[in-house]
Amino acid sequence: MAGLNLLTVIIIYWNIKHLGQAVASRRHNGLNCSPNLLAHISPLGWAHVLLTGE
Repeated sequence: MAGLNLLTVIIIYWNIKHLGQAVASRRHNGLNCSPNLLAHISPLGWAHVLLTGE
């Protein structure tokens, strides 16, 4: 179970890292990213992702 938890955290970290890069790229190109929209795509805000595996 601990290995599965580690895998989940790695996937979430990877998603957050690349989402951050995508947002930074859009802002650099003059495209605004609304924080309201980002709240819907952030993996940490999803209720079905359980970091503890419980």
